[in-house]
Amino acid sequence: MPPGVGAIRRAHALAGVILAIGWLASACASQPSPPPMPVALRVAATDLASPLLADLAQAYAAAQPQTSLLAAITPLSSVPGDLAAGRADLALTTTYSTDQFATPIGYVTLVVVVNPANPLGQLSDTQLRDVFSGRANDWAQVGGPAGPIQVVCREDHSDGAEAFDRVALEGALPTLNALVAPGWAAMRAAVSQNPAAIGYLPAPEVDAGVRPIKVEKPLRALIAAVAPQPPTGASRDFLTWAQSAAGQEVVGQKYGVIRP
Repeated sequence: MPPGVGAIRRAHALAGVILAIGWLASACASQPSPPPMPVALRVAATDLASPLLADLAQAYAAAQPQTSLLAAITPLSSVPGDLAAGRADLALTTTYSTDQFATPIGYVTLVVVVNPANPLGQLSDTQLRDVFSGRANDWAQVGGPAGPIQVVCREDHSDGAEAFDRVALEGALPTLNALVAPGWAAMRAAVSQNPAAIGYLPAPEVDAGVRPIKVEKPLRALIAAVAPQPPTGASRDFLTWAQSAAGQEVVGQKYGVIRP
């Protein structure tokens, strides 16, 4: 054997042993934990509360990326059935029953709007009730120029109609002579196209096609998260966040907060 060959072979063998020890050490070292499995949270909202849900869902995706919040706009009449059947884990609405779990999320302000051509500046509480109940049917009865009043309302038993009746009519029955708008876009269109019209919109839905008028007191409705029973898991985590300072900062961008 040539001089030095044995030493080279011993060096190679030693290197192999060192590599094997290193591999075993790395294999025995603790491996990183797998990322948490994504969680799906299904939240329904009436069209009165759906803009708020959209804002919360976008912010929550950044705060809790492991939770996939699936938002859906749902008619008020479908909310109890969707919750009972498990098609929704939570629902955001201003109208709910006392046998449901409910917790506050924020306040929506309903704005009384008229056609931009209408010069009327404000309505008292009594005048507002008289107009929307049909007791006043001419603008001259409430301080405006003479001419018939055309009330525009949301459909019966919608969340928008229920909320407006509670906070504005206070027990008075809505007029039977109202035009019925099936959605907020239809409400805006009906008022913007008729100089005699008056209606109402959630504050985030008001645009330049209509003109807000002053009312005596703010028309605010509480948006609550409802469920068949007290939520757990991802539902509870979302509600805890929505009611926290971070969540209420999102609410306060377009809505009234429940905590200062």
